[in-house]
Amino acid sequence: MRLSEAIPSLARYLPPPRFQWPDGQRCAVMLCFDVDGETTALAENLALANRRTLMSQCSYGPRIGVPRLLGLLKHLDVPATFFVPGYIAEQHPQMVKAIVAAGHEIGLHGYLHEKLAYLNETQEEEILLRSLEIITRLAGTRPVGFRAPWFEINPWTPALLTKHDLAYCASEMGDDVPYFHSNGLVEIPGQWLLEDWEQFAFNADPAWGVIPENCEKVFDLWWREFSAMHDYGCCCVLTLHPWLSGRPSRVQLLEDLVNAMRAKGKVWFARGHEIADYFHKHPSARRELVFAQPANQIG
Repeated sequence: MRLSEAIPSLARYLPPPRFQWPDGQRCAVMLCFDVDGETTALAENLALANRRTLMSQCSYGPRIGVPRLLGLLKHLDVPATFFVPGYIAEQHPQMVKAIVAAGHEIGLHGYLHEKLAYLNETQEEEILLRSLEIITRLAGTRPVGFRAPWFEINPWTPALLTKHDLAYCASEMGDDVPYFHSNGLVEIPGQWLLEDWEQFAFNADPAWGVIPENCEKVFDLWWREFSAMHDYGCCCVLTLHPWLSGRPSRVQLLEDLVNAMRAKGKVWFARGHEIADYFHKHPSARRELVFAQPANQIG
């Protein structure tokens, strides 16, 4: 029995939309591709560079997955944001140029996919500046967005990003809609549920993932979350890795998902910088959730 058949036909709980999106859209969708490539392995151990099969799986993302996904995005006529480590940009400069030529956004994603939690502020800033220089030079435009490797930022990271004129961060998971850090930096939060690593990643040694999921199961998982976020007026941030979601069946999964999203209607497919810019110009678009004050007790 399907879930829809098990539940009586009752009116859904529909709270006021969390965000007022442009042009009467009900929700926003930000398609993100974290092009980790070879850094998936090298960030763990540089000696893994000698593991040919492992490295071939990682390089599948920039070499095969990205071109295939760019073709799909053109076919669907939807924009996306690609977060690219500086090392990957250096190793695959034509990939960077192809992403930009297709009209998509490139954001920062560390240099070698470093875990920021193990760095001090000076080390983190050095990596940020190095990556910023590489991406600006190869892309021909200065990035304004940042996603921390492994989604993990430090207490000082927002200050570093604004210091170097970044407009938004897409690393935290504290809401379903954009919010401001205390220094005015926009955060476009995601969540692990809308990430392909937990669904598809597998490698024997180093051990990544468990058992790759069936695309039908993943479609249902992602569709249910998007559909509810659409009802609640949220921002659906889908995070994919080309070495995983660039495989044929998963490209078709993404195609089916985007087409279903579009058919639902009132969906704004946007790049990260567009969402951040809209929020900067319309800070009141965000609806804050506050607990009601308790009534005064008598006696």
